[in-house]
Amino acid sequence: MRSCDLTNIEEAEAQVAAFDPEVVLVEAISNPLLRVADIAALAEIAHEVDARLVVDATMATPILIQPLALAADIVVHSATKYLSGHGDAVGGVLVARASLLSDTARRYGILMGTLLGPFEAKLIMRGVKTLDLRVRRQCESALATADALAGHPKIARVHYPGLADHPQHTLAARQFGGRFGGMLSIALADDSRAAAAAFMDRLTLALPATSLGDIYTLVTYPPVSSHRDVSAEARRAQGITDGLIRFSIGIEDAGDILEDILLALGWRWRDRHPALRAGCRSRPKET
Repeated sequence: MRSCDLTNIEEAEAQVAAFDPEVVLVEAISNPLLRVADIAALAEIAHEVDARLVVDATMATPILIQPLALAADIVVHSATKYLSGHGDAVGGVLVARASLLSDTARRYGILMGTLLGPFEAKLIMRGVKTLDLRVRRQCESALATADALAGHPKIARVHYPGLADHPQHTLAARQFGGRFGGMLSIALADDSRAAAAAFMDRLTLALPATSLGDIYTLVTYPPVSSHRDVSAEARRAQGITDGLIRFSIGIEDAGDILEDILLALGWRWRDRHPALRAGCRSRPKET
């Protein structure tokens, strides 16, 4: 297995040509830095060496992207996340072209087992019924939150494809149809584990969890969760700093989500942050 930055098309083309893989695997939106891959371009690069492009579209969801329409060969989703949407089912989904489903996927499915239990399947089907409504709300709230936090003195960087300074903003706008997902990450100006822990401890609305895509806003710390087995040097090289914190935005009131984050950053109600709507349901106590 070889890894490279697949958001860099020139690097991806060179690496694929040199390595000659059978499979190219990419996240439509990467975890936790929210980088965006050009699926159509990568499909062309993979097919030049007769490789199959497999796209993990979990964080993008089918609402933002349908990779098969962009010439990808296989799409995978963690159904535990957005498809279920309520944090109460574990499962996965594989979507492929008919020829792959009837051959490769079917063969491996028989060997490894692919059937969900009926109760898990029912929960995921229930979630899919509200997927479009949930994702639209989460995209709107994530964009509003990211926009309000950008430039905050205690935040060094907001990672969100909907911001104009995101390196793949133009691609994301085109590829995702004007929506940018419900995930965002912030890098604290105080780039330390102590600062990250203190910030997360002060959150009251956002729930600590290593999952995503729930109706509730979730927060996680990548250095000790998704990237705990990656060395500190490798994490820093990737841009995953000690002060990086990831949010999965839920369906709560957008003002309440922002208020929770601002309070954890040390904001006070009397400061009257201009991005907060007047109708926030809960007024925090002065501290």
